[in-house]
Amino acid sequence: MAPAASAAAPAFDLASLDRAGARQLTAEFAAGADPALDPRSIVSGAAPLDFKRGEGRAPQFRQDGRDVWIRYRLTNSSSEPKSAKLIINFSYLEQVDLFEVLPDGALRLSSAGSAVPNTGAAVATGYPTFQMMLTPAETRDYYIRVRSDSVLFFPMRIVSESRFSHALTRDTLIWSLIAGTALAFSIYAASMSFGSARGAYRAYLGFSISAAGYILVSSGLMNALLAAGPTVNFNTLVYAAQAIVITFGTLFITRYLEMRHVAPRLYVLFAAQAGIAALTGISFILPEWAARLSYLVATGLGPLVLMCGLGWLTWRGVPGARSLLAAWTPCFLATGWMYLRVINVAPYLPINHFIVPLSFAFTLAHLSAILGGRAKEAELWANNDMLTGLGNRRLLTTLIDLENRESSHRYGAAIAIDLDNFKPVNDQYGHAAGDAVLVTVGERLRATFKGKGDLFRLGGDEFLILTYSTLGRIEVINLAGDYLVANREPISFEELELNIDASIGVAFSEDHGGLEAMLKQADQELYAVKQAGRGMVRIADQRKAEQRRSRRSAEFFSPAADLFAMPAKRSIAAASDPGNVVREKA
Repeated sequence: MAPAASAAAPAFDLASLDRAGARQLTAEFAAGADPALDPRSIVSGAAPLDFKRGEGRAPQFRQDGRDVWIRYRLTNSSSEPKSAKLIINFSYLEQVDLFEVLPDGALRLSSAGSAVPNTGAAVATGYPTFQMMLTPAETRDYYIRVRSDSVLFFPMRIVSESRFSHALTRDTLIWSLIAGTALAFSIYAASMSFGSARGAYRAYLGFSISAAGYILVSSGLMNALLAAGPTVNFNTLVYAAQAIVITFGTLFITRYLEMRHVAPRLYVLFAAQAGIAALTGISFILPEWAARLSYLVATGLGPLVLMCGLGWLTWRGVPGARSLLAAWTPCFLATGWMYLRVINVAPYLPINHFIVPLSFAFTLAHLSAILGGRAKEAELWANNDMLTGLGNRRLLTTLIDLENRESSHRYGAAIAIDLDNFKPVNDQYGHAAGDAVLVTVGERLRATFKGKGDLFRLGGDEFLILTYSTLGRIEVINLAGDYLVANREPISFEELELNIDASIGVAFSEDHGGLEAMLKQADQELYAVKQAGRGMVRIADQRKAEQRRSRRSAEFFSPAADLFAMPAKRSIAAASDPGNVVREKA
């Protein structure tokens, strides 16, 4: 016969649960029970506990080495056997023991939780789940003992088999997507850190990997995978993963913003925060007071310190602080929401299970975008001239190497350019004037060639254009002439107008073996222009080599009215300008 103590237990009729049904289980709770109590004495009523109805959708308790007991009753009023799943949707419960009172009065024990393997009727999921089965017209009483050091929440439901299968698939899919996203960003972080000597990238790699690990263990996915394996306290792993996340996240902030130099005092505070957070990972070997203090600092005060520190750095205008503050805001908000839930201010919502992992995923996505942009910017300036934005010698060397490996040729012509009378500008009017000239030259090159070739500044006043093989000879020659005309327009600088001419040499790939030979020929043509008087375009044409050798003269081209050597027309120069390259504005 059923024990008298169970007579008042709330009953739930499995026959009322439809095929896709899910209902909140009405149960009674008794908190603060002595762990030494014998379950049989509780079931029989020999050691009565003060059972009370749970309040809200997820009754909440805070325990210090004491047990929480739950009791409920199931019945089956139908003429068919019924089965369902009992779910306690909270993955941090370390040990949950289900005592099922059988018809003969015996107890059948099943166990689940984050610190014990699944036994009996327990089902391998990320949270304690048990199989419930009743024959027609049967009624059974159930008692649950919960042992855990964390704050306890009990969102309990009775779910039909079909609904459980659907919910398990959905939750696994959501967690897999979140964890997969974190792992993908970890791989991306690894690719950036391996190619960079900056400590910030390595700290970010540690942060992303630990965040992915935290999501895997805190979601219960790892617990579900190893449910029947060796006993592992996954809560300890959760604390360790959380400690590593906070530690690496704080280190990343300090290194990315170079806080040691821009904010030394705040740097010390953040470093101390990272050290205390690291202690949370070994809290199981610390005295209880030290473990609680480290956890409070790491997960409570720590995020607040980080947010206030980033806010202050943003207010000071430290480069990058605003982006980091925006990236970490989801984590700060999620942490605040969960603490409101802990003190029973915020309501229980199913999304609560995903808030913190989702916030980490959003933070990883934002930080990866920030670092990816910085990495691309660094790569851009490694291959581009910082003043003009044109390609530099490093990029040219890379392209030559690629061109040598390919069977098809990307480039059809090389146009080598040197500025005439550039040195007097630098000498007489300073580097600011010279920089203004170089920037304008870069703009005019872009405007002239309009994506028809790759542009380079090789240093000083040396420029190079590699035009694509799709352009014909006449078009390349016309473009070189167009630029010579455009370059003769005065360049405004402060109260002056600077006049800079150019010497240009052109060579074609079909006349030379390979890109390097074409570049060498273009340089030779450029040198010939300088020797002949500058301010002109010289075109290399091997098909006319014999004629050139017989005439022993060079063929020059100028885009003005005359086709042969013609110096650039000068503006009226200032009397103090012996180089004749500058005049005052009217």
